[in-house]
Amino acid sequence: MQKLTKKEFRSRRLKERYELLLIDGTYIGGRQSGVHRIYLYSLYGFYVELWIIISLDQVHWIEIQDNQSVIKSYSDQVNLKLPFD
Repeated sequence: MQKLTKKEFRSRRLKERYELLLIDGTYIGGRQSGVHRIYLYSLYGFYVELWIIISLDQVHWIEIQDNQSVIKSYSDQVNLKLPFD
């Protein structure tokens, strides 16, 4: 898939955003807030959060996350060790 800009990504419907995350996204970490599980992905040079309603196991929201303090809250989940054979 061709790289999208933030504007192009935001113009996509929820289902298309989800498919893009599955195909081209790189999982970074997760957290919980209220009734949601929230997952952070790197996609096309920006960060995207996927919000899932826990009780329904249903995608509720997918949006670009530009807030640096929110992004930094995932930093303890990043694995910087390289696997060795």
